Amino acid sequence: MFERTGPVEPGRGRLRGRPRPGLTTGGVVAAGRRVIERDGLDALTMRAVAAELGTAPTSLYRHVTDRDALLLAILEQIAAGLPVEVPGGTPRARLLRRLLDAHAYMADHVWVLHILIRGEMVAERALAFNDACLADFLAAGLAPRSALAAFRTCWQLVLGELFDQHPLAPPREPNQRQRAFASADPVRLPALARCVPHIPDAATRHDEFTRNLGALLTSLLATSEADPEATSEADPEATPADGAEAGPAVP
Repeated sequence: MFERTGPVEPGRGRLRGRPRPGLTTGGVVAAGRRVIERDGLDALTMRAVAAELGTAPTSLYRHVTDRDALLLAILEQIAAGLPVEVPGGTPRARLLRRLLDAHAYMADHVWVLHILIRGEMVAERALAFNDACLADFLAAGLAPRSALAAFRTCWQLVLGELFDQHPLAPPREPNQRQRAFASADPVRLPALARCVPHIPDAATRHDEFTRNLGALLTSLLATSEADPEATSEADPEATPADGAEAGPAVP
């Protein structure tokens, strides 16, 4: 009486409440990531992930409660790749290496930034990256408050470069943005017209970013000598909440 004579459609014919054989939380997360990387962040729906897996949408809810839970699981997976332990004989060397490696890693997953700017999610696995950076700022002699500010400043430079120079989809060349700068009126916009020829091209952009980040670190770490709190073991006003907000809401 339970025999079926026709073909079974994906996701049908299974008793309610039982997981689809072979379906795992890791598989659901991987499928969600494939959907995003192939079709874009807006394409991520529970139906799209179910179609990717050849199952019914209802079967996914045993593994993730909703789309936001799936997004957070994907963030956690990405965050696992952020650099923590890096080579370097000084705090500055380690900070530069870690931030450059994080920039390169996030450039390969730039769509993640468009989740983060919502300001609602943070991957707990990213906190090890935050902690390592803060530890190096502290080791360089900055007080907790100053270390926090320095870390945020560097991370904002990393994010700014990623948003500015790494679009979700490669633009056509030359694009409207390039044409607008190239046609800057030297009478109306004399300073801009004078500087436009020096905008770095794709081949030299990374070198410029590396120099800028290095200069920023040098400036921030130089303040440790004048930091009145640097010799104290703890900042009495640096609460756990301060630290929770400090780091990149990243991966």
